[in-house]
Amino acid sequence: MPINVALIGGGIWAQEEHLPAIEAAQDLELKAIFSRSLASAKSTAALISHPVDLYSDELGDGYAEILNRSDIDAVVISLPIANQEKYIRAALLAGKHVLSEKPVAENVQTAEELIKWYRTEIKGATWAVAENFRFLNSYAYAAEQIKSLGKIIGFHGRQHGFVELNWKFNLTEWRRTPTHQGGYLLDGGVHYIASLRTLLGAQPGNEIARVSAFTGQLQPYLPPVDTADVILRTKSGVTGTFQISRGTTLRADEWTVAAEKGWVTVEGGKVTISRGEEVEVKDVPNERTGVPPEIRSWGRSLVEGKVAKEQEPEAALADLEVIELILKSGESDGSPIDARHQVV
Repeated sequence: MPINVALIGGGIWAQEEHLPAIEAAQDLELKAIFSRSLASAKSTAALISHPVDLYSDELGDGYAEILNRSDIDAVVISLPIANQEKYIRAALLAGKHVLSEKPVAENVQTAEELIKWYRTEIKGATWAVAENFRFLNSYAYAAEQIKSLGKIIGFHGRQHGFVELNWKFNLTEWRRTPTHQGGYLLDGGVHYIASLRTLLGAQPGNEIARVSAFTGQLQPYLPPVDTADVILRTKSGVTGTFQISRGTTLRADEWTVAAEKGWVTVEGGKVTISRGEEVEVKDVPNERTGVPPEIRSWGRSLVEGKVAKEQEPEAALADLEVIELILKSGESDGSPIDARHQVV
């Protein structure tokens, strides 16, 4: 029998990614939608062909009503970063399984406290964190190639783009006027750290251990910072660089990992592998943004009773910590800071 699910949130990501992925997952059945406004819940439900129950804050405590339903087993929480913690806690206390959108929390301290509470106080219900970049085929394929190229000796990444003032995501108030640290560098940056850690995780000992960064704000409407230039060092002593900007005219989306016998570059769905003079370019199509396989994985984990390692909250905490260290180092004029969470 499928797992009965409620979708918590009616924003862009919930409508465009989570909703169709839940609908397509054979182990899940959507029973209800909650949004803070009834109009948002209705507009989300209008995107599917079968009826679901609608809840909102305008009709009383709609979230509590969902959690009180014995026929709902799990919730997918797709809410603004600063709001998610209380919804996660309430769902787990009600015995519902949770898949919450990344990042795991708005800062490391909150994430640590939440994970400790979950691991010690919650029995039965499970908590997974949705990091769709861990389900991109191109990164999984690239990581497999790295295993055959000898010891990793370096890496670099460039993630450059421009957030237009009136881009659909920037029209959401919580992104336009963020209360969470880092603005878009946190919201989108954890994706890139997750993909880097997927690549480095091909070989043990390459967990990110030390971070130094310079940060800045190129566009006045992208507070508090929109750009970072970063040096990273792994536990094994390998160093690499990471450049990210959401406010630049530059365009780039790539990670390259160098090893003793060659290198691998990932650019979207294109993977280039160099083995000395031999260079192979492989097209590895990704399934949308990685959300459909992410949701399917979660559904299987609920059936099997064990959270997939890619969705353990500790993995998302390690992603979050790197971004937080980048921001803190930037505030300290590039001072190096050690990482404490090195889960691959």
